[in-house]
Amino acid sequence: MKTLRTSLLLVVSILCVHESAFAQKDLPANDASTAALVELCKNPDDQDGRSFCFGFGEGVYQTYLAQQKPDVKPAICFPEHSGTREEILQKFLSWNKANPQFNTERAAKTLTRFFATNYPCK
Repeated sequence: MKTLRTSLLLVVSILCVHESAFAQKDLPANDASTAALVELCKNPDDQDGRSFCFGFGEGVYQTYLAQQKPDVKPAICFPEHSGTREEILQKFLSWNKANPQFNTERAAKTLTRFFATNYPCK
């Protein structure tokens, strides 16, 4: 039940911020690159952008979980106390600054790489 509630909240949050988050004129239309996501997420005063970033990150992680095969060891394991969404976002932005080679890749692929690198299963 908790997973269903989380999924529904994710869908609602994406629908609520989708229009305003992508209406920004400084981002290329239909750009799903890591660079575009970082640009959207880095401004702490842009609440719509931040809300989208949190929802997008949660969506990428939930998709990873949904596609995880039960007989394959998972690559991403968030510890119980992995930090707040804001702390994880700041960690991602710092990681991205140190790894600009992924800026042209799709944001979802880069986020999955970031999660696996920073929250590996032990």
